Order: sequence, then structure tokens, then C-alpha cells
Amino acid sequence: MDLKYPQTILINKRVSDECGGLTMDIIKDEDKSISDTESTGNREKIQNINPMNEVYSTKTKTPLVSVIIPTYNGENTIKIAIESVINQSLGFENIELVIIDDNSNERTQNIIKEFSKKYENIKSIFLKKNSGTASKPRNIGIEYAHADYMMFLDQDDEYAPDICDKLYSTLISNSADCVCCRYEQIFDCKSKKYRHILDKFKNIININSIEEFPALMSLGFPTMIWTKIYKKSIMIENNIKFPEKDLYEDVYFSSLYYLKSKNIIILNDYYGYIYKVMTKNISKSGSTSQNFTKPLVNKQFNGFLKIMNEFKNNDNYPFITELTVDMTKIYLNTDLDIKFQKYFLNKIKQYYKRYKITTRINAVSIPFNLAINIFIKLFSINNIFPIFVSKLYKFIKR
Repeated sequence: MDLKYPQTILINKRVSDECGGLTMDIIKDEDKSISDTESTGNREKIQNINPMNEVYSTKTKTPLVSVIIPTYNGENTIKIAIESVINQSLGFENIELVIIDDNSNERTQNIIKEFSKKYENIKSIFLKKNSGTASKPRNIGIEYAHADYMMFLDQDDEYAPDICDKLYSTLISNSADCVCCRYEQIFDCKSKKYRHILDKFKNIININSIEEFPALMSLGFPTMIWTKIYKKSIMIENNIKFPEKDLYEDVYFSSLYYLKSKNIIILNDYYGYIYKVMTKNISKSGSTSQNFTKPLVNKQFNGFLKIMNEFKNNDNYPFITELTVDMTKIYLNTDLDIKFQKYFLNKIKQYYKRYKITTRINAVSIPFNLAINIFIKLFSINNIFPIFVSKLYKFIKR
């Protein structure tokens, strides 16, 4: 199949103002938080709750793409994220931006309201109660969005200027169900591009189903939601939603979507998303992927078990073993009481036993890979060894 895709626009990706000292205008707004919405029937409820405040204006033109941003206490970064959507080469008039705030308690809501008043295609929704993860805001955004095609953006990241045009044009030109690109990671203002299992493949990958190319089901950019454009119809027809009480929600969502997709395109040489981790002055605000606490580990583990249950009869996908390793890393990095450790180890033991000593983890060197495999297999014997290793690891880290 000959793929049709727009010429890559070479850009000098910027690392926005946070690397040079972030300055933001203080926006004063006396409006109160507006609506509390539930996952069922969100659109009807939103429209019935003070619509003039909930949505500042409504476009009559159907947008080409809806971009969904969940926010929570992102006053230092949300302006940059929004502006990266406004400045898209596709033309902001062709984009609907849906921002769902998860009950922020600082200036984030005021910043969103100011943008919503200025641009009629920015829709703002404010939840009265914090939901704890980005899943509920994203589900609300999907239901409320008007475009046939969906994209996602985190409040502390930004888009490359041509990502919407690139992904949308590729999807439409090739009648695809999903188009995925890669991401550039900015770690304390320094750009990094990590190795991935797909590095050895060609620049454009096109498959008719996930079964043709199981390597696509791996952690990293293939299962991250914000490197893709999706069809809303596939989400609705197959009831694909983000799990609202669990983490690994992006892996869960993307993997289920892949299973229902008939034509998937990977732009393996195009870096359209800028993922930022700022450990010095600005951190990923409220990011569950950057924090290890017992409540978050519990949500992460529940998400892990949910995914494993969906794929309990299939070990062909790389992310099955990668999730096991990732969950073990989280276990070792978190201070957990002995009761929870035993619960965790008893639940995960079956996956340790399924784990093969010959497993190749492409993101690490072969010696380190071998060490991980040995530890995983030792962890499967009994609970004593992993509990001892956990204590020793934390002692060494002090």
C-alpha cells in the first residue's frame, strides 16, 4: 500500500519559557467553579448547567480535530500548552480545544476562562470535585467534543507546530483508524530521544491489524495517548473509555483501541509531541507518573491487573512483560507497609511465573536486561526475597 502523507515540516522545536524563567500574566476572574459532571450523560448535564458560563460560545462549523486537555493545578504550564494548539499549522479555526479542569485550587481556572472568552472554539468545563486522575476529565472531553477525530495533550507538555496537520492529513489520505508519531522528551531543558523496539523498523509503518505487528503493543510512544489521532466513532461503538479509578489508563485505552483498529500508521521518524519533565523549578503538576505514594501505587496496580485481565491469554505483546517490570520498579521505589507488600506480591506472582528468563527488554542493555530477568524469576519463588530486596534498595538510596 502506498501511503500518502504530508511533507515533514522541519522545525526548530523550542523548549518554552520555563527553561528561561516562566512569566505569566495574572488573570483576575471572579467567576466561580461551574459544573460537576458524571461520566454518564455528561453532555446533557453540561448543557443544562449554566451553559453561558460552561461554554463561552459555540461554533457552527464542525471542527476537523478536537484536542482534549485535562488540567489540575497547572497554572505554570497550561498557557504554553494552549498556545501550542492555537499556533497549529492546520489552522486553529479547524480545531476545537476542550479543556476539562479537575477542580484546581490556584489560577488555572482563571487562565482557562480568559482563553475561552477570547476564542470561541475553546470549550471549558470545570468540575466541582477532584476525581484523582485524568481519566474522568478525558472521558468527559470525548463525550463533549464535536469533531470526528480526537487528540490528547497534557497540561505541562506541548505540541510541535505541525502535529495536528501531520496526523490528520495522514489519517484522512489513507483512510486510517489511527495515526501515531513519536515524542521528544525535554528533561530539565535538555532534549532526549530514547531507544525503542521500533527503532530498527522503517520510517513509515502501516499495518491492517495489531496482530500483523505485535511489537506495536509496547510501552513508550506506541501506547501513549498523546502521540496519536483517534476516530471518535471507534471509541463510541466499542465503548472504549479511560478507567476512572485506575492508572495505566493510557496503556489500557490505547491497547483496546488498537485491537479495534483496521488500519494503523506509525510515523516512526516524526517527533510531533514535546513531553517535558522539569525537576528543578517546574515539575509535572500532579503527574501520577512522576510520584510514588501508596495510594497511587494502589491505583497503578489496579490498572495493571485490569490490563492483564484483558490480555490474560496473550503473551505475544511486549507490553505484557514490560508492565510487569515497570510495576516491580514502582514497588521497589515506594514505601509500602508489609501488609500491602504481601498483597501486591501475592497478586503479581502469577505474572512473575509467566515471565520468561529469555525476555528481551529493548530499552536496556543486555547485561542489565539479564539482571532484571533473574530478579523477576527470583521474585516468583516466595515473598521473602522481594521484601528483603525492597528494604535493601531503600536503604542504599538514602
